[in-house]
Amino acid sequence: MEFGIYVVIVGAIVWGLPTFLAWKFHTEYPIAAITSGSMWPVLKTGDLVLVKAVEREDLKIGDIVVWKNPIGFTIHRIVKLDKDTITTKGDANFTQDKPTPYENVVGKNVTWGNGNPIRIPYLGFISMWSSQIKETYAGTSN
Repeated sequence: MEFGIYVVIVGAIVWGLPTFLAWKFHTEYPIAAITSGSMWPVLKTGDLVLVKAVEREDLKIGDIVVWKNPIGFTIHRIVKLDKDTITTKGDANFTQDKPTPYENVVGKNVTWGNGNPIRIPYLGFISMWSSQIKETYAGTSN
């Protein structure tokens, strides 16, 4: 009986929390893991961050945004806004990213009242670990 209760609680957290956050932040991708050191020292590898939808006109230079790229997602800071594109750069990177269309922007990092990004240290490693397992077993059959 107790085991069943634990299963329900874990299921509610694993399924319910992302579903709630997607509703709350109006985005399909409300949670992201930091998978590299490109945003160090503000965001560190293994951090889990919250992402909220943002209107194009609400984006400004200095915002940390998540945008789709051909192999996944990029989480970097806006350094330039143009008519049709944004340009971002990781805080620890020496070069800017190639400009990307506004349509690729998933959202921006949720921040505390002081403007610092909300991050949950180490929790992103779980997402990174599960992605590695998925990649390892993708295409294999019994």
